[in-house]
Amino acid sequence: MTQGGKLMPNFDQQSTKLLNLTVLRRMDPFVEEILITAAHVTFYEFNIDSSQWSRKDVEGSLFVVKRNTQPRFQFIVMNRRNADNLVESLLGDFEFEVQVPYLLYRNASQEVNGIWFYNARECKEVANIFSRILNAYSKAPQKSKLTATKR
Repeated sequence: MTQGGKLMPNFDQQSTKLLNLTVLRRMDPFVEEILITAAHVTFYEFNIDSSQWSRKDVEGSLFVVKRNTQPRFQFIVMNRRNADNLVESLLGDFEFEVQVPYLLYRNASQEVNGIWFYNARECKEVANIFSRILNAYSKAPQKSKLTATKR
């Protein structure tokens, strides 16, 4: 396939997912599976003191991933603006709300951020996955911090 005289690879969805998984595993070898992908997002941060939103230096593809160690679920943005990718854990203290095409969230550090989705459908789909993960997490029994000792 050519586009403007350049040879373009012709990847099907499965090949693209495998390629993305390989790249993500280079960054984090514990990534087990990509649950959903959003092709293009841009991040904003909310300054509580000034009640103002400002654009962060984070933009790119978003991946919600399942890992084979704790934290089990995260989202990762492969940042196109610089070398620092954004990684957030989806834990019990992660809160979010949707105002399509934005997904607003508060992370474990109590920072308030907004994710703008180029595709409104992807915004709804990512919010749905977040809900399912957080609902499952809140229903899971908490492991006791006490350990049994043998005498």
